[in-house]
Amino acid sequence: MALETSWVKTVLCVVALGAGCVDESYAPEETAEARRVEPRPSEGSGEAVVIDVETLDVTLPAKMHAQGIALPAKLVRPKWSKAVGARPAVLVLHGSGGLLRTPKKKGGKQVCLSEMEPQYETWSRRLAEQGFTVLLPSSYSARGFCDKHDDIPRMPETFDDKPEQIVSRIYDTDVAARYLCALPEVDCDRMAVMGFSQGGTMTMLALHWQTERAIRRFRESKGEKFDIEIPDLPPGRPDFKVGIAYYPGCGFDGVVPLATEDDAALEDLYMPTAPLTILHATEDPLIKHCSREHGVGTRAIQAELLAEELDVADLYEIEVYEGAEHGFDHLGEKGKAKGGANEAAAEAALALTLDRLAEHLE
Repeated sequence: MALETSWVKTVLCVVALGAGCVDESYAPEETAEARRVEPRPSEGSGEAVVIDVETLDVTLPAKMHAQGIALPAKLVRPKWSKAVGARPAVLVLHGSGGLLRTPKKKGGKQVCLSEMEPQYETWSRRLAEQGFTVLLPSSYSARGFCDKHDDIPRMPETFDDKPEQIVSRIYDTDVAARYLCALPEVDCDRMAVMGFSQGGTMTMLALHWQTERAIRRFRESKGEKFDIEIPDLPPGRPDFKVGIAYYPGCGFDGVVPLATEDDAALEDLYMPTAPLTILHATEDPLIKHCSREHGVGTRAIQAELLAEELDVADLYEIEVYEGAEHGFDHLGEKGKAKGGANEAAAEAALALTLDRLAEHLE
């Protein structure tokens, strides 16, 4: 494979350097609910403990979004017993079922209910109790619907094709990273991204070494087929230190090529710029391009090829749970298995998730 010197410089810069934070700051809206939790000592912050968890409704400004979309989000943050300064944060990206619950009667002024789906209520609370500030953007309600499967009639033409969804959510992830970085309680050098299903795919793309090139390539080769604007990403987006992707689809719906041939352009292959842990299931068909042991493993192959060619660490990691299905962490509101949930896989994945976050953020 041939690679121009400029691309070598680009990848070394991306892997080795951080982009830093934006200067803007935004005050969350004053809609909040607090939850009492058991005090948890905070490592490195003396005797401070988490005494409450606060959930706020915020809006990420349209002026920050490359497509000009105002993005509703949930900001879930710990309340400490004393001041602790800037702390690590996690950006959580929802899957195809959406972040917010669907109202029984659709068509009113309220697009979705204000309550999160139980999966994200559980995860955001769990992470906040560990001391992380958590931001959960709602990509679907921002576009007038709640669930990709059961709310199809309300899905706009600008979001009804899978590639449109992937590209549009790249811009959502970009603005969410900038917003989270700008919060005064967040240490921008200690941010993680974490997602589920389609949100897991977006997590992988959030770490992709050539996201900007992928967008340009997609616009030039396929842009005329779709109903969305495909602008360049603005410069200076913050970096993530680690990514956790639960049962993603690794095909990326054509946004990043699947080629692994020797003559493929290296800059068109996938490689994460920070440690990436994929948590998948043997009975999930989406595993195909993620794992070489349980599928063709295209993305694992690409990451290994690039790491060897560029003489950098291969940061692609995948853990596969035998007998588990898609959505294996979907536990009901009382913590019981629901749908495709697998309690053993969920517990093992949770332990690994918390280990990776502590390893790279604490």
